[in-house]
Amino acid sequence: MLGGALLACPVTEPGIQEIKVLLPGSDDIWYDIHSSLVYNGGRTLSLPVTLDTVPVFQRGGSVVCRSVGSCSCTAELRQLPLSVTVALNSQGTADGELYLDDGHSFRYRDRKAFCLRRFSMLSGRLLCRPAGEEGTFDCNTVIQSVTILGVKSKPSAVIVHASGAKDISAAFQYMETCCTLTVNSVNLKVAMDWEIQIR
Repeated sequence: MLGGALLACPVTEPGIQEIKVLLPGSDDIWYDIHSSLVYNGGRTLSLPVTLDTVPVFQRGGSVVCRSVGSCSCTAELRQLPLSVTVALNSQGTADGELYLDDGHSFRYRDRKAFCLRRFSMLSGRLLCRPAGEEGTFDCNTVIQSVTILGVKSKPSAVIVHASGAKDISAAFQYMETCCTLTVNSVNLKVAMDWEIQIR
């Protein structure tokens, strides 16, 4: 487990063509992050693998942020945009947090120079809000795309509302076969309040 949201199952021996993966939590659902297929927890899967494949699953009810692209140092990493993956649980909700600081100093401790944001999905609305009262860190990190796993039907519209701006009807892709909604090019700043509403 990587935190409470991700389960990675690496191939650790040469010649292995199949691994067994126990998905914890009989009440949980898990999404394969590569295929977006959904699995019930509390069971063991047999998965075909190679040395180049690493099965990774995201727990339903979680929100995970990932950097888009690659870099060679921490300073460059802070410049990369993020993608947000929302994995809905059986009640259609999810939440998670994102922490950012300058990546190299003790200002997070001495001056409370950090940004802690909470992402919450409830009733078809994804909200980005402060996770607490502490922390003042100006960052230009943006959310490039949002993917929501477990959306049961194609929405008629996706509306993006950013604090201090007009609502925007966003272009989106819906894949019915894996119940996945993707909204690209949202370019929303992590440090400001915003919401995405699915209609």
